[in-house]
Amino acid sequence: MRQTVKRDKHSEIVEQRARKSATYRKAFGRTLHQIDLALLVREMREDAGFTQTELAKKVGTTQSVIARLEDAEYMGHSLTMLERIAAVCGIALKLHAEKKPNFDREVALV
Repeated sequence: MRQTVKRDKHSEIVEQRARKSATYRKAFGRTLHQIDLALLVREMREDAGFTQTELAKKVGTTQSVIARLEDAEYMGHSLTMLERIAAVCGIALKLHAEKKPNFDREVALV
């Protein structure tokens, strides 16, 4: 027997607003990127087995900076800091840039 999945009210509201407003779509997309960056920092740290304090010491900053980087509402991520964290955690970062229809480049950040 097949069950239908009920959509939650939030998803419906987001879809309605996104259809009506380019500004909303842009802001929502930016928010998703912030969440992705925060999760990336936390996952790199956890995968390496570090606490926020341990990671902070290894990259030469404070625990509060690491906490801020792991906050989905924070918008100040720098490529330099992400590279430092990745290096300490033993993770290789890649930067991917694309522009439709024919620009697609990937660069390893070492």
